Amino acid sequence: MNIEGYLVGREAVILGSGDIGLIMARRMTLEGAKVKVVAEIMPYSGGLKRNIVQCLDDYGIPLKLSHTVVDIHGKDRLTGVTIAEVDENKNPIPGTEEYYSCDTLLLSVGLIPENELSKGAGISLNRVTSGPNVNDRLETDAEGIYACGNVLHVHDLVDFVSQEAALAGENAAEYVKRKTARMEEKSAAEDGARKIPLIAADGVRYTVPQFLETDGMRDSVTVRFRVADVYKDRYISVYYDDQLISRKKKKVLAPGEMEQVVLTKKSLAEYPLTERITIRTEVE
Repeated sequence: MNIEGYLVGREAVILGSGDIGLIMARRMTLEGAKVKVVAEIMPYSGGLKRNIVQCLDDYGIPLKLSHTVVDIHGKDRLTGVTIAEVDENKNPIPGTEEYYSCDTLLLSVGLIPENELSKGAGISLNRVTSGPNVNDRLETDAEGIYACGNVLHVHDLVDFVSQEAALAGENAAEYVKRKTARMEEKSAAEDGARKIPLIAADGVRYTVPQFLETDGMRDSVTVRFRVADVYKDRYISVYYDDQLISRKKKKVLAPGEMEQVVLTKKSLAEYPLTERITIRTEVE
């Protein structure tokens, strides 16, 4: 459809309500197809709120949360699918089946970073993001190799990709200059660098970066993360060890919306013995 201009079907069901699934619901509609329903196995959409409104609500496309496809019908060509509601363990609930006639089933069931190059370079991958583990300079555990954008973790906004790309490029350039100046020798700052792990806890699924290196740290570091579920009226809290450093109230937190906090070199200098930084959600 993108390259050749062909419409893949006239009646479609979409499984998965991440941003790609939502945008494809609109795209299929604009191309002349009828999107019968978007089914999502989770109790929430993984996409941006604005995409739910602009891609589904504006076109009258229903979104069924906690639903999944349980049967596919047809032989030479798809003729329909059956979806059903799922319980808290994501198992289909008998008696909730619904049949939808369609000739196309579009699967949009999750994205992972483009990590073939990372794997080939022997870089360690984060078990949650499936992208490389990086420090505050976006350097991987392979010296001199930096990661950013959708190689690092899946983004919802291209603005964040661009910001990470600029930061990774600047740091890579500094690395080359430093190596050239010191003729392949590490700087004194690198030799004495102290690593502080960033811990995701209590509703925070992961953080990027995964650790800070105190020596050579910039004046501020932006830490991006996603939450594990939809939460209402919660705080995003940052702790240096057991000391609360900052807290911000959020009316709604959702997995589809990337969040961020800013850590400063100045605040970290006030707690020089910090061994871990924890980012968590809290009710009070």
